[in-house]
Amino acid sequence: MGDRQVTLKDVAEKAGVSTAVVSAVISGGTNNIRMSEATRERVAHAIAETGYRVNHAAKSLSMSRSGVIAAVVPKIANPVFEFAIRGMHAAAEENGDVLMLADALWIEPGSRLMSRMAGTGMVDGFLVRSTHWGTETITELIGRRIPFVILQTPVPRGHTSVWVDDVAGIATATEHLLELGHRRVAMVGGPESATLGGPRVEGYLQALRAFGVSVEPSLVRQCGYDADIVGREVQALLGSEAPPTALLVDNIMVAQNAVAAIVDAGVRVPDDLSIVVYQDLPFADAMRPAPTTVRMPLYEAGMRGYRTLRKMIDGVKVRSAVVSTPRPRLIDRGSTAPPRV
Repeated sequence: MGDRQVTLKDVAEKAGVSTAVVSAVISGGTNNIRMSEATRERVAHAIAETGYRVNHAAKSLSMSRSGVIAAVVPKIANPVFEFAIRGMHAAAEENGDVLMLADALWIEPGSRLMSRMAGTGMVDGFLVRSTHWGTETITELIGRRIPFVILQTPVPRGHTSVWVDDVAGIATATEHLLELGHRRVAMVGGPESATLGGPRVEGYLQALRAFGVSVEPSLVRQCGYDADIVGREVQALLGSEAPPTALLVDNIMVAQNAVAAIVDAGVRVPDDLSIVVYQDLPFADAMRPAPTTVRMPLYEAGMRGYRTLRKMIDGVKVRSAVVSTPRPRLIDRGSTAPPRV
């Protein structure tokens, strides 16, 4: 069509449909317009053939939207969460939006950054990892009726959340150790708690129950994500009267301290102790001993979280979701073996 900018009408004429049908296909919804899959494909082909591009600036103005999504996450530099951020970014690019990142740890108490971003209309919605930031809480967003999705599970009732299946992930690691014949399987790290609880511990307990193994609370150390504390808890477990034969470390970011504590204790992996680490990062290959890990669909969770938020912004009713595809994958690096008789 020469140098002339392709319009919605051009696409409609090419596909032999109305502009309303083309608009519905582009928006990803139906806009109360019923169409067959063949029609949808015909419009998609017409868009590709004509080279039509959505004018996102005009679209944002007409819909009173900025085209900006804010993702407020703890520790942007955390390489584990980076996979989720990549997924969010890919989904934003796919939709023609801009993803704005903010580190929750950088939000100064009293700054009211979240309220200011929500109140000025500079963002259309929020992807958040927590329900509070500094002195602000999720009630700031609720009060302003701005859409948000919480990237964790479970969350307080009434909120929309999207995240990976932590129950299945930890169960995968625990089942692997149980299948090898281990019965004294310890779990270290994870959200700090004085009592057994949370989706990750539930995955551990489910696996034990499935194999008919009784639960020993002393083998579960929910001590948080401080690497030094995790290292000390591993030392304590190995120095106990009845040490575990297998260890599950909840989070690869503290794995180096856990492995260091094992090596310092003179314990051989996997001859004396099998180890599996939850989550997976490339640096695990360079560790000695290199730990077997569980890889989770974080990238897919980031994409799903963004797409869920986009639907909410568009007025579509959505439900919380647990991303279970692809399934948790065990990356075997040789740090597990049957227990010594």
